[in-house]
Amino acid sequence: MNLLGLNMPSQLGGCISTNMLLYGVGAVAGLVILNKLLRDSRPLLVSASKEFIAFQHWLMGKMEENKEFWEDVWVEAKHLYREEVERKIEILQKQQEILQKIKESL
Repeated sequence: MNLLGLNMPSQLGGCISTNMLLYGVGAVAGLVILNKLLRDSRPLLVSASKEFIAFQHWLMGKMEENKEFWEDVWVEAKHLYREEVERKIEILQKQQEILQKIKESL
């Protein structure tokens, strides 16, 4: 591997890929730089965090409203399903009775 004119092996120590090592170093360097930049923007971050908390509370309230709505829909659907199954059972029982009567008459 040729990096900035330097000849580097593709693996370090036989088990760590040079690319992965460079990605890790880049990630750590990025975090250090990001930390320095974010320290200067503390008031902005506090304000953004406050807005996020307000949004989170609003969202949780909406989710509670929707949860209640969907629970009602679910209960109503289960009720209608049970009624439909009961009707089908009644129809099957009537058919059985009719078949029994026909059988007895033969």
